[in-house]
Amino acid sequence: MKNKWNILLLTVYLISAPICVALSITNLGVFALVLPVLPAFCSQLLLCRVSERTWVRCLPLVPVAGLLGIAAFYLVRDSGWDRLAALLIGLASIAPAVGDGLGWGSWYLGKRME
Repeated sequence: MKNKWNILLLTVYLISAPICVALSITNLGVFALVLPVLPAFCSQLLLCRVSERTWVRCLPLVPVAGLLGIAAFYLVRDSGWDRLAALLIGLASIAPAVGDGLGWGSWYLGKRME
Protein backbone atom coordinates (compact mmCIF):
# COMPACT_ATOMS: atom_id res chain seq x y z
CA MET A 1 0.00 0.00 0.00
CA LYS A 2 2.85 2.39 0.80
CA ASN A 3 4.36 1.82 -2.62
CA LYS A 4 1.10 2.82 -4.36
CA TRP A 5 0.98 6.10 -2.40
CA ASN A 6 4.62 6.82 -3.24
CA ILE A 7 3.96 6.24 -6.94
CA LEU A 8 0.89 8.47 -6.76
CA LEU A 9 2.87 11.25 -5.05
CA LEU A 10 5.64 10.98 -7.64
CA THR A 11 3.15 11.06 -10.51
CA VAL A 12 1.33 14.11 -9.17
CA TYR A 13 4.67 15.84 -8.66
CA LEU A 14 5.90 15.03 -12.18
CA ILE A 15 2.65 16.31 -13.70
CA SER A 16 2.19 19.44 -11.59
CA ALA A 17 5.78 20.74 -11.60
CA PRO A 18 5.96 21.42 -15.38
CA ILE A 19 2.49 22.96 -15.22
CA CYS A 20 3.73 25.34 -12.51
CA VAL A 21 6.74 26.28 -14.60
CA ALA A 22 4.57 26.87 -17.68
CA LEU A 23 2.12 29.01 -15.71
CA SER A 24 4.89 31.08 -14.19
CA ILE A 25 6.42 31.69 -17.63
CA THR A 26 3.11 32.66 -19.20
CA ASN A 27 2.20 34.68 -16.08
CA LEU A 28 -1.43 33.69 -15.71
CA GLY A 29 -2.10 35.65 -12.56
CA VAL A 30 -2.83 34.53 -9.03
CA PHE A 31 -3.26 30.88 -10.01
CA ALA A 32 0.45 30.77 -10.89
CA LEU A 33 1.27 31.90 -7.34
CA VAL A 34 -0.99 29.33 -5.63
CA LEU A 35 -0.32 26.20 -7.70
CA PRO A 36 3.27 25.57 -6.45
CA VAL A 37 1.75 24.27 -3.20
CA LEU A 38 0.94 20.97 -4.91
CA PRO A 39 4.40 19.92 -6.21
CA ALA A 40 6.06 21.19 -3.03
CA PHE A 41 3.65 19.14 -0.92
CA CYS A 42 4.13 16.01 -3.03
CA SER A 43 7.92 16.23 -3.10
CA GLN A 44 8.18 16.92 0.62
CA LEU A 45 5.81 14.12 1.61
CA LEU A 46 7.49 11.68 -0.77
CA LEU A 47 10.95 12.44 0.60
CA CYS A 48 9.71 12.18 4.17
CA ARG A 49 8.13 8.80 3.46
CA VAL A 50 11.09 7.37 1.55
CA SER A 51 14.16 8.74 3.30
CA GLU A 52 15.46 8.19 6.79
CA ARG A 53 17.99 11.04 6.62
CA THR A 54 16.98 14.50 7.80
CA TRP A 55 19.12 16.38 5.29
CA VAL A 56 17.40 14.58 2.40
CA ARG A 57 14.02 15.51 3.85
CA CYS A 58 15.11 19.16 3.88
CA LEU A 59 15.98 19.27 0.16
CA PRO A 60 12.61 20.77 -0.95
CA LEU A 61 13.32 23.70 1.39
CA VAL A 62 16.43 24.70 -0.61
CA PRO A 63 14.52 26.55 -3.40
CA VAL A 64 12.41 28.36 -0.79
CA ALA A 65 15.55 29.45 1.06
CA GLY A 66 17.09 30.54 -2.24
CA LEU A 67 14.08 32.66 -3.15
CA LEU A 68 14.03 34.25 0.28
CA GLY A 69 17.77 34.94 0.04
CA ILE A 70 17.34 36.65 -3.33
CA ALA A 71 14.43 38.68 -1.94
CA ALA A 72 16.52 39.75 1.05
CA PHE A 73 19.39 40.71 -1.27
CA TYR A 74 17.12 42.91 -3.39
CA LEU A 75 15.54 44.39 -0.30
CA VAL A 76 18.88 45.43 1.17
CA ARG A 77 20.56 46.50 -2.07
CA ASP A 78 17.81 48.43 -3.86
CA SER A 79 15.67 51.38 -2.90
CA GLY A 80 12.38 52.88 -4.02
CA TRP A 81 10.39 51.06 -6.65
CA ASP A 82 13.17 48.52 -7.15
CA ARG A 83 12.15 46.93 -3.86
CA LEU A 84 9.03 45.74 -5.62
CA ALA A 85 11.12 42.88 -7.03
CA ALA A 86 11.96 41.82 -3.48
CA LEU A 87 8.27 41.82 -2.60
CA LEU A 88 7.31 39.77 -5.65
CA ILE A 89 10.07 37.22 -5.12
CA GLY A 90 9.12 36.97 -1.45
CA LEU A 91 5.49 36.38 -2.41
CA ALA A 92 6.57 33.70 -4.89
CA SER A 93 8.25 31.79 -2.06
CA ILE A 94 5.15 31.60 0.12
CA ALA A 95 3.33 28.84 -1.80
CA PRO A 96 6.25 26.36 -1.87
CA ALA A 97 6.89 27.04 1.81
CA VAL A 98 3.25 26.28 2.61
CA GLY A 99 3.42 23.08 0.53
CA ASP A 100 6.57 21.98 2.35
CA GLY A 101 4.96 22.72 5.71
CA LEU A 102 1.86 20.74 4.78
CA GLY A 103 4.04 17.84 3.65
CA TRP A 104 6.00 17.81 6.92
CA GLY A 105 2.80 18.13 8.95
CA SER A 106 0.95 15.34 7.19
CA TRP A 107 3.98 13.03 7.44
CA TYR A 108 4.33 13.78 11.15
CA LEU A 109 0.62 13.19 11.80
CA GLY A 110 0.78 9.94 9.83
CA LYS A 111 3.71 8.78 11.96
CA ARG A 112 1.87 9.59 15.17
CA MET A 113 -1.28 7.72 14.07
CA GLU A 114 0.62 4.50 13.28
